[in-house]
Parts: sequence; structure tokens; C-alpha cells
Amino acid sequence: MSHILVCAVPNPGHVGPMLAAAQHLKSVGHSVTFNTSENFRNQVESAGVGFVAMTGKANYDYRRSNELHENKILSSEDQKIRLLITSFSETIPDQHECIQQILRETPTDLVLVDTMLLGSFPMLLRPRQKRPFVIGCGVNPLLLSSRDCGLTLPPNNTPEGQQQILEENQRIQAKFQPVTDHINSIMRTYGIPSMPHFFTDCMYLLPDLFLQFTAEVLEFPRGDMPDKLRFVGPVLPKRSVKFKEPDWWPELDGSKPVVLVTQGTLANHDFNEVIQPALSGLADDAVMVIVAAGRMGTQTLTVPANARVESFIPFDRLLPKVDVLVTNGGYGAVNHAFSLGVPIVVAGETEEKDIIAARVGWTGAGINLKTRYASAEQIRNSVRAILTNKRYRYEAERLRADFARYNALDELARTVDSVLVQT
Repeated sequence: MSHILVCAVPNPGHVGPMLAAAQHLKSVGHSVTFNTSENFRNQVESAGVGFVAMTGKANYDYRRSNELHENKILSSEDQKIRLLITSFSETIPDQHECIQQILRETPTDLVLVDTMLLGSFPMLLRPRQKRPFVIGCGVNPLLLSSRDCGLTLPPNNTPEGQQQILEENQRIQAKFQPVTDHINSIMRTYGIPSMPHFFTDCMYLLPDLFLQFTAEVLEFPRGDMPDKLRFVGPVLPKRSVKFKEPDWWPELDGSKPVVLVTQGTLANHDFNEVIQPALSGLADDAVMVIVAAGRMGTQTLTVPANARVESFIPFDRLLPKVDVLVTNGGYGAVNHAFSLGVPIVVAGETEEKDIIAARVGWTGAGINLKTRYASAEQIRNSVRAILTNKRYRYEAERLRADFARYNALDELARTVDSVLVQT
């Protein structure tokens, strides 16, 4: 029986799909060990998967990390640099040591790492014969640079467009050079040469194979996509069997359009970014607004009569009843909504959310407000536009049909079996 090690950054958006992958691989007969921070132990063990906790700086609580990184004095890009260094770069030594300890103690045939698990770099930069086969798993939007598009700029074949793309790529790499320098300084402590590419490119080019957990239709097309990268579709949540419908559930009877509003599970400390503006902006419209707050402490919200607020509600049960999703751009929520043909209004700039938002707008199935703090008027006008202009629903249905071609977990299992046969 083969043994597979699955490693995930301690963040719900990373652990969720990676744990689903681990469960599926276990269900088809593999022995699986899951490696992330201690505060996910119960979730992993409840799923029936073996667990090993990260240690040291890698064993951080993502909820506390969010408080530490929030600094409104810094620009959005400077906040990202700080986050990348403190939560992703500085954790490399402890992540690496934990991975190596597991490999020493348990013969391992294959390693799965999520996009941002930079602790895999020391292993990946060493000779292939000294490590197991490694598959990268894309739980973020594609952060791989390209001559054909920017991170937020779609393809543009005009000379002006090509120049803009080139300049954006150069600006981003220059701006985030401190992250690359910090990672390279860590590599030197292991006697490893500097990374052969910009650090985000290494996430995709260093693993032996890379599976991107989305439909290809959600990514900017490019002619320089590496052969090792494959789109396998999103890892969607399992049906929530223990969900108890709230008292207001019968109101979702189709008599009014339903608008779901969320800021996810991480960037939800300030409801004034999306949730409160949506509640205020839609208060007088003939819609039903459902807020999935992602945390407790919702008593600070001003809630109009046409809205219902829950700290948590499973999207697998609610999204099929939704006409418009208003979100700050979490990758899981966007993929889930488009897989069901739900149009999106997105306002987000933290982490990689501006990159996701750019793709939402580019698809034609949503509206990108290009801000972190949306106004009530912006959200009201955008929701009205989606509800009255059939084009948005048409484009969302086009995406839904494309998403339906994929089954990420089955494709992952087939890929793993193929790799194990060859290695």
C-alpha cells in the first residue's frame, strides 16, 4: 500500500480542499498523512485521516495571524509583502524540517503540497533522486507569470496591451523582490543556490506536476502554460448532512431574488468592507439578502427587514437557491458559485483577491468593483445590473457548463495512480 503525505498551509481555504483530497485518496486505498497546524487536528482526525502537526513558526493559528498582519498604515501591496514574509517565508525552515522528519520516519511514495507551502522549496531544489515525487495543488488563482497576461491584466495582443502586461509583470516582481530575497537567504542556509525563478513561479515550476483546482475557463488564456500544469476543476464541499435549516429557510421559495453576501473565513474582521454596505445598499430592494458572516460577533451589523444573518451556513445547501453572490473574492466561493452558474459581484484587494476579482470581471459573469471597501451604492447598482441584464446569467451558465466537465477528486486519484505506477 502506498503512503502519501499531504501538506497544507494552516488556512481554511487551503486545508479544506487539501483535506478533501486526502480523504478521497484514503477512500481509494492509499495510506495518507496530513500535515498542517495543530488547530486543524480535530478536523483532520474527524475526517479519518492521520495527522501530524507542524511545529515552531509553522504551527500558527490563522485567526491570530490575521490580527497581526492587519496594518492600515501599510498599502495593500505592502501588507501582502509583510504577510508573505511572516506567514509564508519565515515558516519555511519549520515546514521543511517537519516534512523531512515525516519522510525519515515513514517511507513515502508521493507528496502533495498546496500552492503556498513554501517549506517544500528546499526539498524541491535538491536533486530529484533524493526525494519522493511531488505534486503541487493549486488552491489559489494562478500566480504564474506569463508574457501573454498579467496577474490582473487579461490577454491583450495590441502593442499597447503587450507593453502594459510587460510593465505589470516587471513592477510586481520588483515590488515583491524582498520576498524573493528573503526566501533565497533561507535557501542559502541549506547550501542551496538561489531559486531559478521568481518565487511565485517556483510554486508551479518546481513540483514534478501541478494540478490547478479550477476550470481552465476561469483563468486568463496564455500560450506559455507549462506542460506540467493541468486544470482539474474545483474541489467542491461535500453535502452538509448535519445542517439544520434556520427558521427563515422557507422564505427561499423563489418569490424574490436571493443575494448571498460573504467575506469568507479570514478577511472578515471588518464588516464595513462588503457585508454592511451590501445590507445598507439592498435594504429597500425587493430581494432577500442572506449574510454568511464567517464568524460570531454580528451584533454590530445594522440588519434591514429583508436580510437574514448567520455566522455560518453551508454553501452547498444555499448557493443553489442564490441569484447573485456578493463577495470579497475568496477562491473557494468564486469557484463554487460559477460551478452552479451564479453571477458574482466582487470587491476585494487583500491576499490574492484582486487577482481573483480580475478574473471574475473578465469572464463577463460578474462585476469587479476594483476596491476593498465597496459603497452601498456600488453594491446596489451592481446587483441590480446583474438581475436585470440577462448577459450576466448567460455567461454564468456558460461557465457552469464548462465546470461540469471536471471531477477534481477523481482526476487527482487517476493522476496519483499513474504517477505511482511510473515511479
